[in-house]
Amino acid sequence: MSQSVKKLILFTLSACPMGRSMNTVIGELLACKKELAYEVVYVDVDHETTNRYCVKVNPTTLFLDLNGSELYRIEGFKETTEVWDLVRQIEEGSLRSEEAREENREITETYTIYLFQNGNAVPVETTVINKTSVKAPRITAIQQLLRTRPEGFDNPFPIDTSLERVSFHNESGVVTLRSTKEVSMDQTERMKVLLARTLATYGITEIKLEWAISR
Repeated sequence: MSQSVKKLILFTLSACPMGRSMNTVIGELLACKKELAYEVVYVDVDHETTNRYCVKVNPTTLFLDLNGSELYRIEGFKETTEVWDLVRQIEEGSLRSEEAREENREITETYTIYLFQNGNAVPVETTVINKTSVKAPRITAIQQLLRTRPEGFDNPFPIDTSLERVSFHNESGVVTLRSTKEVSMDQTERMKVLLARTLATYGITEIKLEWAISR
């Protein structure tokens, strides 16, 4: 039975490079199929919508019909030609979404970050409540590093620092942060030490730190 795709929803983390790439792919599709509605849902912000659709993988793209019912979904990144082909197969009726999906559950995750104590970078265990089933350990570890400030430890990141975006390639990572505070070269180097130690668990050994302009 044929079915018409009317809307796409991209679920991703706000700092995720794969989500940005998938957004570009969907933009290329929309340039040719202007009748399609499109929405981006950031799973680290909109927990309710993420859980309503039982999204568990970052990124996830949903294809919806006129009534907002799910026709199909793809998890991870797909090239533009693949997405075009999927839309064709969905509308021909040869692809269908699963009828039932397991509900998302709130879980407590543990992350080891590094902070300075007496001039040395030392491990600090932290916990975070994940209100969805979407896991992004490297991004979450960075966010925990930015926000954790226990007594007796030195965290060189300005208190209003937020994670703008990340990009990982093999063993290298580019971390872009945002803050309204001025940051010295010495402070930047200390931040890079903590980022490198924190991300080493995930196989990242080289860090480039960049700052987005915040006014």
